[in-house]
Amino acid sequence: MARKSFALQTEPHVAEIGDDIELEFLPEVMGDDYLDALGRLQDRYKNLGIDLSGDIDEAPPEALREVNAALREFIGSLMLPESAERFSTMRLPDRVVVALLEWSKEIYGGGRPPTSSNGSAAASPPRGTRSTGSSRSKGSTPTRGR
Repeated sequence: MARKSFALQTEPHVAEIGDDIELEFLPEVMGDDYLDALGRLQDRYKNLGIDLSGDIDEAPPEALREVNAALREFIGSLMLPESAERFSTMRLPDRVVVALLEWSKEIYGGGRPPTSSNGSAAASPPRGTRSTGSSRSKGSTPTRGR
């Protein structure tokens, strides 16, 4: 009989921001709970008419403020209560907030794409298209002194 042990994360994940800010995230989030919360975030984006794969500079400032609020709400929902309260009043650059989102996908999404339909790999180039890269496996490498 085969046997496999699985460890559960019992200590909070900690995001260090700057020299003196630590935000504690829930040790474990059930996969469906995380994906449901991420789906709600994406639905809010769609309801605002924001296409995150497009040029968001075209969106009205009020819609972008709502996107930022939705994103911060989502990230805060993954934190321990004290950190979530601190985060809700914290002013951070957008790049840090987006990095926290990406990190949450890494630690809670388990490396899975956020949705099955849009998370697939990019399509291969059409047949017959030459690549611009070179391959070390095609031929020998130059030898010094010859």
